[in-house]
Amino acid sequence: MFDKMKPLDATSKTVKNADKLLKPSSYDIRAYVGEPGDFFGSDAVFTPESAETIGRILGCQEFVLRSGIRMSMKIGDKIVIGYDNGPTSEALAAAMAKGLISQGIIVYNIGVSSSGQVYQNQYQLGAKAHIQITRSHVEVTTNGAKFGIATQGIHTYLLEQMNNFLKENYKVRDLPKGLHGEIIDKTEEGRKVYYDKMKDIYGEYFSKRDNSKTAVNLFGGTGLQYEELFYSILGNKCTIIGTDIDVNSGQLLADPTRKEMLAKVPGMKEALEKGMKVHSFDLDADRGSLTEGKAALDSAAPGHYLGDALAFILADYKLKVMVPKLLERLKAKNLNATNLKAIAHIASQFYIDARYTGAVKQYVEQMGGTTIFHSKGHSLWKETITDNMNKISSLSGYKNIEALVTDTGYRDLQVEASLHLFSTDTKDGLPRDDAVENIFILEQVMDELGITSLTNYFEAVPKRYPTKEIRTVSDDNEKKELVTNDALAVLKRLYADRKGFDITEFDGQIRIDFPEGFIMYGMSNTSPKLTFMAEGNDHQMRNNALAFVLALHNVLKNKHDDKAPMDTDENDFFLTDKTYSMNEPDKVDFTDERALKFADHCGICPADLNC
Repeated sequence: MFDKMKPLDATSKTVKNADKLLKPSSYDIRAYVGEPGDFFGSDAVFTPESAETIGRILGCQEFVLRSGIRMSMKIGDKIVIGYDNGPTSEALAAAMAKGLISQGIIVYNIGVSSSGQVYQNQYQLGAKAHIQITRSHVEVTTNGAKFGIATQGIHTYLLEQMNNFLKENYKVRDLPKGLHGEIIDKTEEGRKVYYDKMKDIYGEYFSKRDNSKTAVNLFGGTGLQYEELFYSILGNKCTIIGTDIDVNSGQLLADPTRKEMLAKVPGMKEALEKGMKVHSFDLDADRGSLTEGKAALDSAAPGHYLGDALAFILADYKLKVMVPKLLERLKAKNLNATNLKAIAHIASQFYIDARYTGAVKQYVEQMGGTTIFHSKGHSLWKETITDNMNKISSLSGYKNIEALVTDTGYRDLQVEASLHLFSTDTKDGLPRDDAVENIFILEQVMDELGITSLTNYFEAVPKRYPTKEIRTVSDDNEKKELVTNDALAVLKRLYADRKGFDITEFDGQIRIDFPEGFIMYGMSNTSPKLTFMAEGNDHQMRNNALAFVLALHNVLKNKHDDKAPMDTDENDFFLTDKTYSMNEPDKVDFTDERALKFADHCGICPADLNC
């Protein structure tokens, strides 16, 4: 074992930016890279220089998990690196690879690829770890990195450990050139094994199906790499759009949550008018939305389905198809009743986050399932799902998850409101948020459930009237945190021990549920944005709840001299959706009649609203 070490010796600029690069509240890296024409300039935070340093840290640091298990990369270990098609991504990937090989790590470069392919190639190419360089849905002035070792994502408290490593100038390996790792081009091989897997699992099914009503919006992102795959599986009758978009021009973001961005995609309107279900990706194709209906992109119209809408479909499939099949298979193996009951309890759990409509909880519980609020963050969700799969495999008498899924075919399905849909793999049983594969999964699920019209389907499930997740800019991260901390403190004070109101706290956000809906306030972990929502059992209750939260938001922004106005580009419903009658959101305060009505509904006196 080579044990000669030397100090990390990162540049002063990289150390200075440690808290912006490696944030303990975040589940990946997301930081400023500069402006077009001046990328990696003097003000940039995430640069090739800092990426190389992060590569050196990742290549040798010993991480300590909450379980006490220690995890690290060793000399000769392999890591898969992919990146999106943004202007700064390839340079950052190359720099991170340089740092990794200095620690004796072998880098498999798979080129421009989706996050899903990166995750799957780690397993398919026999690597120990992965990195995806992507800004996802964030503007071109920002870029980021998602990484993990084995099945463990590097996030939150593990990013904090990297932060300490950087600040404290810990030691890294001092390897001679002869022991350095190498960068191996695996672009063709990585793509081939990924394609082959998809064709092997889904090819036969879709070859016998009419796919003429299925459309895929590649959105100009890494999804472009999979156009051939979609045609090879879905055939020439499927429709592919979003192939001629420059997502780096600043004219649009590949954000499948936003109707105003989808409306800019050539061919989108025509596909909807022809009655197609349109699947849309984000930039790195780990999130996907589903849209149906001629008027679906109108601001007030239904038909654009995000995570909490897809949750109804997935919960249906889990509780009506997958869980009964699993239990039937295990009963046939004469598994004892105690273990069967424990497995049924775990498998029937459905996770929801603070942005879900309360109707999902109602629906799941009507079917005999249980709901559990889960903190947001794709790595955190995958950890929970993996833990559950381990528990089920152990209770079922299998030696590991892979043996469980091979014998039973069991697949867990969960989805965040942000559109990370997690499906456990049919081969290794691990959860991945791969929006490319999830198109095939969703189409099959809808077929098995007999869903031919999403409009008809959603008319039959419980309905509430939520706002979208309202995300609006703050002057800077410091003011964002001050406003959020005050908002959380005020809401806890107002609703603590109040009968009929349930408080759920998450990292940086709070949700208050009441019989007719909920209110939520929080902040983004990846950008200087504040975020909130409201829901009611009708439009008026929703508007009253929204006015209450908006009044609190505006009062606290004024208190902390945060002058950034409501982002009506991202939240254009304020101006275009007449059901709100709230076209001057920055002027709403606690004199607003709707905010006062909501306070009165909650039993809150006007004097209590002194923030």
